[in-house]
Amino acid sequence: MAQRLTKSRFVLGLGCPQKIVYARSPQTYRNTQSEDAFLAALADGGFQVGEFAKCGFPGGVEVATLNEADALAETNALLAQETATIFEAAILWENCLIRVDVLEKAGDCLRIHEVKAKSFDSREPRDFLTSKGMPSSTWAPYLYDVAFQKYVVRHALPEYNVTANLMLADKAAVSPVDGLHQCFRIVHETVGGRERRRAECTMPPPAEAIAAGLLKSVPVDLECDALFAASTHGSRFEGRFADLVAHLSAVCEGTVAPRITLRSDCGKCEFQKLGADDPLASGFEECIATVSGGVCPHPGASVFDVWDFRKKDRCLAQGIIHMNALTEEDVGHAEPPVPGQPLTRVQRQWLQVEKCRQGDTTPHIDREGWAAEVGSWRWPLHFIDFETTRVALPFFAGQRPYQNIAFQFSHHRLAADGTLTHANQFLCADPNRHPNIEFVRALKAAIGSDAGSVFMYSKHENTTLRDILDELEGEAGGDVPDRDTLMAFLKSLVTPKDDCAHPWTPTRPMVDLLELVKRWVYLPATHGSNSLKAVLPAILNASKNLQARYSQPIYGRGCTIPSLNIEARSWITYDETGAVRNPYELLPDLSAGLSPEEAHALRGLEAIKEGGAALTAYGRLMYEDLSAEQRGAIEQALLEYCELDTLAMVFLVEGVGITTRAEVSLWSN
Repeated sequence: MAQRLTKSRFVLGLGCPQKIVYARSPQTYRNTQSEDAFLAALADGGFQVGEFAKCGFPGGVEVATLNEADALAETNALLAQETATIFEAAILWENCLIRVDVLEKAGDCLRIHEVKAKSFDSREPRDFLTSKGMPSSTWAPYLYDVAFQKYVVRHALPEYNVTANLMLADKAAVSPVDGLHQCFRIVHETVGGRERRRAECTMPPPAEAIAAGLLKSVPVDLECDALFAASTHGSRFEGRFADLVAHLSAVCEGTVAPRITLRSDCGKCEFQKLGADDPLASGFEECIATVSGGVCPHPGASVFDVWDFRKKDRCLAQGIIHMNALTEEDVGHAEPPVPGQPLTRVQRQWLQVEKCRQGDTTPHIDREGWAAEVGSWRWPLHFIDFETTRVALPFFAGQRPYQNIAFQFSHHRLAADGTLTHANQFLCADPNRHPNIEFVRALKAAIGSDAGSVFMYSKHENTTLRDILDELEGEAGGDVPDRDTLMAFLKSLVTPKDDCAHPWTPTRPMVDLLELVKRWVYLPATHGSNSLKAVLPAILNASKNLQARYSQPIYGRGCTIPSLNIEARSWITYDETGAVRNPYELLPDLSAGLSPEEAHALRGLEAIKEGGAALTAYGRLMYEDLSAEQRGAIEQALLEYCELDTLAMVFLVEGVGITTRAEVSLWSN
């Protein structure tokens, strides 16, 4: 089916023209990003930013219709006026159809404003272009988007002088009001048989919030000119900007079939199946089969799956797709792992390649190295996980766009004798309370009374606490009565940045389990991923000790291992293939027990099984119009999700082997 080249299809096709082909057939190809994009926009306030931007253009008129002919007619009528501000202006040139977020007309001048829930800092030099005069990887999607719009408007309306701007969230600005986001609501509606979500302004934002400069329009005409003059665009297209537009337009029309080439970024393609039982097709696998003559590696067996592999593009250019075909020349030379010495990057890669070749599913555990790590631990052990969010439109007065909000933590405590408890948790989802200081006080109460080792997975927790430490050291911290005590507690845990002007040495630095996994553990079932969401089911399937211990309902309220949220539960259950089910699949459905109307309001958040949905859920809790039942369902799901994150860390340590100086390992092969 022929389609118009819209700005979203242009950006999609810039990354890979074949994605335009897959995207036009949603009933055939799985698109894992379709729902993720909604969750991301809802989590960071992207929907609300678009509506808030309009408030800075009083008197603007919106072209609301989705009908192409009507939208074009309305836009043309408004452009016939001497001055006009148009929201969602429709402009057509050849097969290119764009809807401009904000189009200002003054005489023969047209000014484009492309609104993005993307931040910049007006206090710092702009870094939109590299030293070579091309967009940096961070800014390329946004600059190409607005450049395409300027290109179309200039060709469709050549009698006008056209300038282009990106309207961005300015991290230099501070919100003067609480609850700015509550001026906007997410609306679910059905248009032409298709569901869509949008934001609508339900009350005018305070004038001081509009004047605060939270959103700023940044001129990008120089950047657009650089793109128009460039002879290459991304890694897939050689030619001028006009040629790129013509090519992608022809792909949309169906008159040109894209040439399929594999690049390293294909591994992140959104057109992939959710699992073997997914009824929809995988565009990713279809591309591989096309290039390789019909042979597609099994999941986890391609060069895309090799951990931290920096030569993917070279191998793909040589036609090497299957992991089994990799040689020492491709990966590099590495001596066999030596017990007690951390795995190098290349050693870890060869572990993955060799185990894939041999069909070896047994884990690699360096017990000697792990035991040395454990020798430095101090009991009791504290496992913590944080849920935080950064939103474009600040929830609270005094906040900047995308300033960190720490709204939840979970804490499991493991004593030297093996006693495990879900000891503490914190969740502040009151739309009228900024949680950060309360969060730190609660964390101090939870883990501050002893010198036990504190564990995180990845550096997120360290970054979060460092951000809150910066808040306390700043002007806002002057109103915190226990400021000095909290700062001392944070500095005992937090590792400062390398370029910190006034560094300190934490007396109790947090232990990053992710780094320990990289050094001493490789689980083939993770297919090279070190994400905790991949490590958890892998360690449960690998460890007979964990299977024996948690196959009985010993965990939950009133059980041997007490929980603050979960009723008695067996974490070890098996699917039809005999594999241990991923515990995240056992988390509750948010809509359970709600009326159809209440459940309808939570669509898109049916279950909280990953961090993006958790951020979205918190964003939903920031609205005061939720019913008690809706709020309770979301809060319960968040509590269980975060609890499982810290329990997963315990499972990892128990599965690899809790060791003391006298005991090497409890691991059972």
